[in-house]
This record gives sequence, structure tokens and C-alpha cells, in this order.
Amino acid sequence: MMKVPFSPPDIGEEEIAEVVDTVRSGWITTGPKTKAFEKKLAAYCRTDTVACLNSATACAEMALRVLGIGPGDEVIVPAYTYTASASVVDHVGATIVMVDTAPDCFEMDYDQLERAITPRTKAIIPVDIAGVLCDYDRIFDIVERKRSLFTPASPIQEAMGRVAVVADGAHSLGATRKGKIAGEIADFTTFSFHAVKNLTTGEGGAVTWRNIPGVDNADIYKQLMLLSL
Repeated sequence: MMKVPFSPPDIGEEEIAEVVDTVRSGWITTGPKTKAFEKKLAAYCRTDTVACLNSATACAEMALRVLGIGPGDEVIVPAYTYTASASVVDHVGATIVMVDTAPDCFEMDYDQLERAITPRTKAIIPVDIAGVLCDYDRIFDIVERKRSLFTPASPIQEAMGRVAVVADGAHSLGATRKGKIAGEIADFTTFSFHAVKNLTTGEGGAVTWRNIPGVDNADIYKQLMLLSL
């Protein structure tokens, strides 16, 4: 019988030496190496800023909080996903709206997605399953057509002027579609560094975002750092 290990992490002597160096440095939590990692990851994702937190779940929740989403709002999520993609909506007090998957596909049904958008919809959380990026062209086309329904409830929502697209990229770090890489496509993208993911730090996550006209990336980063406390 063949024995197939469950997603063994690719950790060699170089990584082990870095961990030892970190422990010896006295920084055993967020410190200089985390900040350096954020800058390298932002460059890799072709974005200006990345914030590293303790999990992708925390990143998704903090993104919703930065957007000012809360009670009375609706967030659309796919029915086929990990629980965290939906539970973060409940954590901020908003209403979870589930959309089923398309036939013979792991992506949400985009026709159902369009019908599910209401004046209360503030965000959509598409999920990139198994490293395959969603059809973000289609998603952005939908939210653009639904601009007339959107009522902003925070300064950042007003700057965006439409439903936000907050991608769950836990599976898709490094994935590309039509020449664009995960991280630079959605308004916000969250990544996971859990032991079974493409890139692991044991645990942890990161969130990155596209530039929003009129909104300072440094302000978003500061909000994320304060919320993470």
C-alpha cells in the first residue's frame, strides 16, 4: 500500500536556521522579520502594502471591519468553502448571504450572485478553491452594474462607491489569471500560512489590497495593526 503524506511542509536547513536566528534575536512575535516579509510579499503580489496577522480568518474579519461593515449589512459568500469565509461575517455582526456553486464547478454561480445583491450588500467574499482564481472580471462587472443599489456607510465605502470584493485567497498565493496574480485583483485579498498551504509559517495570514483613490494605504495599515490588538 502506498503511503501518501498529508501536505508535508517544505522546510529545509535554511528555514530552520532562520527560525533559530529569530528565537535568538528576542523577537518571538511580530517584529522586524515580519515587517520585512510584508514588504517582500507586497512586491510579489504587485501591491503597495501587506499586513501580516495571526491567521487568514483574522485578516478577513479585519478587512470587513476596515470597510466599516457591521449590523444591518449583508455579505455574500459561496456555499462551498471553509467555515471561516462565512463566520467572519457573523463576527462583525453582518448577515451571511450564501450563493450556491455553479453546475460542474467549484466557483459560486455568478448569475445567482448578481440576483443576491441588494441595497444592504456591502461585500462579496469569493473563494479561490484549490488554487484556481475566481472569474474576477465577471464579479467586478456585476458589482459595477449594481452601483445604483449601493449606499455607502463609511468613508472607505464612499471612496469605493460599490460593493467591495474581499477575496479568500487562502489557497491561491502565487496563482495567476490573465496575467494578474492573486493579491492584485480583488479589492482586498487574504492569504493563509497554515501548515497545509502553499507557503507556510506554521500559522498566520496576510491581507493585501488594491489602491483606493482618496484612501491612504498607511491609514488602512494602521487600522489593521490597531484592530489586531
